[in-house]
Amino acid sequence: MKKFKWSKWPNYSNNEKKAIVRVLKSNQITSKNEVEKFENEFKNYIKIKYAKCVGNATQGLHLALASLNVGVGDEVIVTNFSWVSTASCILMQNAVPVFCDIENRSFGIDVKKLEDKITSKTKAIIYVHMYGFICNVIELLKISKKYKIPLIEDASHAQGSKFNKIKAGNFSKIAVFSLHQRKNLPAGEGCVIVTNSKKIDKKIYHLRSFGAKELSYNYRMTEFCAAIGRERLKKLDKENKLRNKYACHIFNKCNNLYGISFLKPNNNSFSCYHKLIIQYDFNYFKKDINFFLKFLKKNGVPAEKVYKPLNTHPHFNPEEKFNRGVSWKWKLYSNNNKLPLKMKKLNFEVTNLYSKKILLQISLDPPIKKKDLNYFCEKIIKYSNKYRKNLKLNHYD
Repeated sequence: MKKFKWSKWPNYSNNEKKAIVRVLKSNQITSKNEVEKFENEFKNYIKIKYAKCVGNATQGLHLALASLNVGVGDEVIVTNFSWVSTASCILMQNAVPVFCDIENRSFGIDVKKLEDKITSKTKAIIYVHMYGFICNVIELLKISKKYKIPLIEDASHAQGSKFNKIKAGNFSKIAVFSLHQRKNLPAGEGCVIVTNSKKIDKKIYHLRSFGAKELSYNYRMTEFCAAIGRERLKKLDKENKLRNKYACHIFNKCNNLYGISFLKPNNNSFSCYHKLIIQYDFNYFKKDINFFLKFLKKNGVPAEKVYKPLNTHPHFNPEEKFNRGVSWKWKLYSNNNKLPLKMKKLNFEVTNLYSKKILLQISLDPPIKKKDLNYFCEKIIKYSNKYRKNLKLNHYD
């Protein structure tokens, strides 16, 4: 069986190896010179005033909330479609996550449904540029200004993505970038928190290390990760352009394909294509998305399902009333002393539809050969022709 071949990501070079040796020779392993240099280089890349590194993006999101003084009983509106740490960080501050559905263009938080979630207890809004596609930042900024609620930008997928030539990270009070090895900027582990607020930057600086006047944490980044991050930052734009090149090749080969399409950036946007998103219209096929996924895997294509709706995660559906992380007793959903309504029973129509029936993902990490991209397209086209329903939809033929 032939397989769609893609690089073993991340593919580190001699430059990264030399950077590791440089750290070892310095005899400085914990956060110091390399971290400070990486912070300066990253903020210059994003074109923002301040940057601070921590151990991972979960820590970064936690400190973002802590720096805004979000606490017990406060409400934080958050997208229902992301990795779990986008919302679990809210529990870490003993605050209340208020999930919001997504819109079907970029799969970002739906601004049309957002205002209905705002109450006097709302202290922040967390949104995500899913898979590197910039969401509706213009409308989000309007809502933030209208209600004076700070935005937290989870840009973990969006290193180098842009809207109107402005890089992700510049559209909120605070933004968080993941440096996990699966991301476009892979330092192994790590996170950069960016802001234009001197006050917030100073607070994050104190919160990330033990011993500050208020409760603080051991959230420092290692010199190793910073040294790797510095080298990978030099390659980021070139690798993002390659991902775009691969995506465009697939779009051209699979143009107007019957029942199968791909997520593309909004107008005036540049996506770093953290993932290529396949959209499967089950109405046009005899089989469901699980059968489609099995077909791709059987033919060696490394496709995967996307995230499950966050409201279904066990973190937000405790079996016991006083489960760790939910000391606020779920008052938002219960007016009595009984165990409250489970969040998994709440209905988020768009999130449920897309995550369960429509979306698959595949990595486009460079380098990928043209023949392998062609092989991937051939299998997609073969499936579309073989399992299509006999519908009179000439515009797809």
